[in-house]
Amino acid sequence: MLANAKKNGMARINFKHLIALSVATTLMTLGALPAQTLSSADDQSRLSRLERQFEALRNLLKIPGLSAVIIKDQKVVWAKGFGFADLEARIPATPETPYVIASLTKTFAATLVLQLVEQGKLDLNEPISKYSADFKDETVKIKHLLSHTSEGTPGEHYQYNGSRYNYLTAVLEKVTDKSFRELLVKTFLDPLGMSSTVPGHDLLTEKDKWSVLGEQNLNRYPAVLAKLAQPYRLYGEEIVHTPYPPRGIGAAAGLISTVMDLAKYEAAVDRNQFLKKQTQEQAWTPFVSNNGEPLPHGLGWFVRPYRGQKFIWHYGYWPDSFSATLVKVPAQKLTLVLLANSDALSAPFYYTGGIETNAFACAFLRLFVFEDSLGRSLNDPDWSTQSREFSSELARLGKQASGYDYDCEQTSHAAVMKWLEARRGQVRKSVKVDPKIYAALVGQYQLNANRTFTVSQEGNRLTIDIPRSSKSELFPESESKFFLKVADVEVTFVKDDKGQVIHIDIHSNGQDLRARRIK
Repeated sequence: MLANAKKNGMARINFKHLIALSVATTLMTLGALPAQTLSSADDQSRLSRLERQFEALRNLLKIPGLSAVIIKDQKVVWAKGFGFADLEARIPATPETPYVIASLTKTFAATLVLQLVEQGKLDLNEPISKYSADFKDETVKIKHLLSHTSEGTPGEHYQYNGSRYNYLTAVLEKVTDKSFRELLVKTFLDPLGMSSTVPGHDLLTEKDKWSVLGEQNLNRYPAVLAKLAQPYRLYGEEIVHTPYPPRGIGAAAGLISTVMDLAKYEAAVDRNQFLKKQTQEQAWTPFVSNNGEPLPHGLGWFVRPYRGQKFIWHYGYWPDSFSATLVKVPAQKLTLVLLANSDALSAPFYYTGGIETNAFACAFLRLFVFEDSLGRSLNDPDWSTQSREFSSELARLGKQASGYDYDCEQTSHAAVMKWLEARRGQVRKSVKVDPKIYAALVGQYQLNANRTFTVSQEGNRLTIDIPRSSKSELFPESESKFFLKVADVEVTFVKDDKGQVIHIDIHSNGQDLRARRIK
């Protein structure tokens, strides 16, 4: 379907046979207006508008590369790449560009857990202490990890925690006696032909350990990883090339994929290829707290009604590198998947509320859900305007819409502006220092038995291996105090009374660390 349209990273489709995107039920908050079927010309117009909205938001958030796909009735009906997968080499982003999908991996893990429940091999009420010594009593159950209700009094309140979710890796591996990677390959990747998906970036360096994944797969992975989008971060107004995130994989994150492969996965989920319909609906039902309150998360998925409609969604967020958005509209059998090579797709919205806080989702839902429910076009806002002007525009558009108040756009635009302002506030001023002073700073600094930092000089540049196995430039604020642009990290070199550097103090994300010089 997409083979004839790859120019500039874009894939288009003839929509003459597109199944009309209509709402199955009247949205209570939009009034009792009848839904109507729109023509193929309207479909083409809405897709053009969606592309313009996505491009405007990509430019506003300074996302280098973005790939998108829409799945309707288990078929890809539109896919496109925006911007660049590699900004320096000017390699366009396409629907076939691989990205680190971060927390979208959680939906795969949840499906694997629920398969074991269906097979009678696992009970959601089992204590996680059965699988990990990090839990000292039986109060935290598997269902609490899946629903992000494991902190404090288990089941009492929702608090998203990817680290705790990752304990499901041990559950899956112990029950099945298979690695998480093998479960992904044998359950999803091979059966669905997800040939551009890799279960972990580290497979390049650990290939000899994973013969169980199949020789054909292991031979294919390097070619996929060679096309992996480069990661970036917005530093003030500057787009900075950053290191890749940690390369392993677990239940919480680590899968690498494309929007086209994720479309295969989403279509299979919708046809209940992995789970019985009843089990899938359980995953897509808000988890109920101990006091009977429905929470914003089900079992591995976010679930929250908005404007009388049920939406299933998840985001991916790896700080300073990659982000993702997946939105499902069950009533219309409609799904949107977005992948980006910066964190800006999710960072402004992590985690501030429901899907209505995500500007990309707002644009999609207005065009392909709420226009159908109202039976008329809803004008597109100019996302690039500042907050006051944007609010005024939305007030005017809301009067014209008569039934749609643009609150989704208002909420998400405010989140975007707040995030952009915060990024501008992070900029630090670098000063000129004599590079000759760097020789006295070069060395190894030990934090603990598992982590030693290496400071190196490369010409007139000073670098440090943050993150691990990378080299990031240290920018001087003085002769002893430096900062990174690739992450929010400050490094101070501390000298003794003889003028010798004895340790470094590292400040990052509210944490203070001290590493003593050992070489």
